[in-house]
Amino acid sequence: MSEETQRLYTTPQAAQELGVSDSLLRMMIMKGKAHPKQRIGNSWVFTIDEIERLRHRKRTSGPAKGSGGRHKKSNK
Repeated sequence: MSEETQRLYTTPQAAQELGVSDSLLRMMIMKGKAHPKQRIGNSWVFTIDEIERLRHRKRTSGPAKGSGGRHKKSNK
């Protein structure tokens, strides 16, 4: 195993690698979508393999922008 694959990243470091906020990454942990290797003290740590998995994950989106999440009714 190379040194790069053994390196552990804190939540802020992993979030920076992914281009997301650390609060979003913590939310993903809480929802079971992100799987840190372990918790050290008060911090979660991630492997590069998990960061890569998250980087290439299938993303889901909410309602279409501009729709406000509501469907317009047609008046015919």
